[in-house]
Amino acid sequence: MPESSGRIETTHIDEVGRTATSSLQWLLENRNLKGKATHPITHNNKLTLFICGQEGFADIAGEIAKAKHSIDLCCWGFDPGMELVRGNSATWPRGETFGDLLIDATTRRHVRVRLLVWYDRIGSPIARTMPGHSHGTSPWKTGGQRFDDISAKASLAMLQEAVRKKLVLSSAFRGDIVRPEDIPMLAREEYCHSWYAAAFHGLLGRLEIRLRHGDSAAISKSIATEINQPHGLTMGEIEKPGMQYLGTHHQKPVLIDFDHEEGAKAVGYVMGLNSVTDYWDTTAHLLDDTRREQGGVNERRECVQGMAADGGFATLKPYQDYACRIDGGRALIALYNNFVKAWDRAIDDRTRSASKSCVSWELPCGSPPARLLDKAEPSDSTVQIVLTQPEEQDKTIKETYFRAVTQASLAAGYLYVENQYFQYEEWARHLLAERKTVVAAWKAGSLKAGKTMRDMPVMHVFIVIPVPERAQMVPRTHDTLAALGQHAGMTGQNTMIDDYNKQPKTRHVRGGFGITNEVEVKLPDVVQHANGINKPGVMTLESEFGLKVSVAMLNVSAFDKDRWRYREIYIHSKLMLVDDVFMTLGSANLNQRSMAVDSEINIATVDHRVARDLRKRVWRMHSGGLVDGGEGTKAEIVDAYRKWVELMGANRKKKWDKSENALLKKMTGFLLPLEDKRSSTIRLG
Repeated sequence: MPESSGRIETTHIDEVGRTATSSLQWLLENRNLKGKATHPITHNNKLTLFICGQEGFADIAGEIAKAKHSIDLCCWGFDPGMELVRGNSATWPRGETFGDLLIDATTRRHVRVRLLVWYDRIGSPIARTMPGHSHGTSPWKTGGQRFDDISAKASLAMLQEAVRKKLVLSSAFRGDIVRPEDIPMLAREEYCHSWYAAAFHGLLGRLEIRLRHGDSAAISKSIATEINQPHGLTMGEIEKPGMQYLGTHHQKPVLIDFDHEEGAKAVGYVMGLNSVTDYWDTTAHLLDDTRREQGGVNERRECVQGMAADGGFATLKPYQDYACRIDGGRALIALYNNFVKAWDRAIDDRTRSASKSCVSWELPCGSPPARLLDKAEPSDSTVQIVLTQPEEQDKTIKETYFRAVTQASLAAGYLYVENQYFQYEEWARHLLAERKTVVAAWKAGSLKAGKTMRDMPVMHVFIVIPVPERAQMVPRTHDTLAALGQHAGMTGQNTMIDDYNKQPKTRHVRGGFGITNEVEVKLPDVVQHANGINKPGVMTLESEFGLKVSVAMLNVSAFDKDRWRYREIYIHSKLMLVDDVFMTLGSANLNQRSMAVDSEINIATVDHRVARDLRKRVWRMHSGGLVDGGEGTKAEIVDAYRKWVELMGANRKKKWDKSENALLKKMTGFLLPLEDKRSSTIRLG
């Protein structure tokens, strides 16, 4: 645990009553020292939480439509053609596009728009982060749109007219052979390409776009401080060069009208949602939903892992994610400073012009908008904005995750982690080490207090993750789960490791002069590492660490095409909740890439109301209304954990039941035990 996050506190102990009162330090207080605060802790912030893209993007669209002065967007990817608010139409555009919203703001209302997007000539085309720029750069043409008339409707009308007249659209398309159902997607491609062309030429009013890529030297320096190093090119490993040379800027904050009317209506967002159409979904997570983007080859052949093809789906997978809105507080100053420093670093001539406009109430580089300094109200939230920023060697997100575990371990409530990746073994080991210390202290003091080990409260850990998106991510996921004794569901990796371990330890090799030599068989590094992990069982977890841990994935079930079907809900979330006190969410995953390589931004808050309300809502959603943990008392959390685990098992039984009876097949909620039948000897973290 980095020393910079600690705080020394003297606590009085009543020896007669055997009691003491102290405060738990959830935030990084030594990053908030008076006069030199690098990550200020602020108290006058109004927070609103959104689940999934339908809620989050709709709110952002509403604020963009009302913007009066400025819109700052920091993105991993930007899709001009995505609709933030979607109607029930099955074809594009199902609503006003992101690109059109910005055009309207900057040309009609003269709002300044700054769009900062990660771009890498290798990584971006693979990840398809900038439709119209990273890919889709050779759309159909009929002469092209005028830069002063770019809109989704214009692109659609232009192609419809070209098809009606049977014009030659490109070397690949002729108007007389274009199917009507293909027109929307072809029009979308043209729109995105024209939008980016206009943006890069400065032809969209006051909209300015800048690109940035990872700094390999800064990333290498950041990685060097990690306890567990990513692996190099030996034995097929591609992990380390992938991190060093393909680092991304993964932040996605939005800031609107920061200094307009002294920040009276300033609003910001910290979120996991990417500004790309794939990330839009509803909390209902329908099996197929025409409001989600049309599927491709992968969706048409999507199936349950290791089983026969399921027949495929028409639209992209359901997506689970979060966004947090911040209204009018000092935390917005941290968002602004983060943006302008990144905006400045994207300037090739290094003029540093943008950095002069940064603001702080302590640093002499400008005056903050007065309304952002208003006194905190009783309903406001205490917030700290934390980062991963290799260029600044900033790892405060990592410090926050480790600090939260340290504090959580002192209590006996719950730790809830919902994350796209669960691949940070160092964090899992930290959890065990902290709990072991707590158990040792309990053992040492329980006798004097008249307590036994049976009286020690158990900490309940809820982990909700998807199956790794690539097979090469299986080893890191397996090892992190194994450190907590939760690797049973990684059946493919477990079988592969067992098979390697059963092989002969030596083999005979014919050498010179016909002499046969016995040589040692070297196990793959992935297998060697897994063999060295201490994997605690259920009883050990509870007796030595005072822990109960569950690991779930999410599926949706529905009767479709004359049978019951099940589909993964892809978890893109980056959420942690602890004991209805602490919450962090944002862009950072629980893996080494997010903790040391990619730029990330999270919000951390200590607010009972925010944490409790979100916990109840999320648990109800995942459990079909059966579990919400009530008011979060110890007894209620114990009961919620029991019901949660029982529901996972019941849903698994329904999924694999051979009956077509709805009562036996329809899952309650989305919870299932994590199961993955894939394996790999190559790591990709």
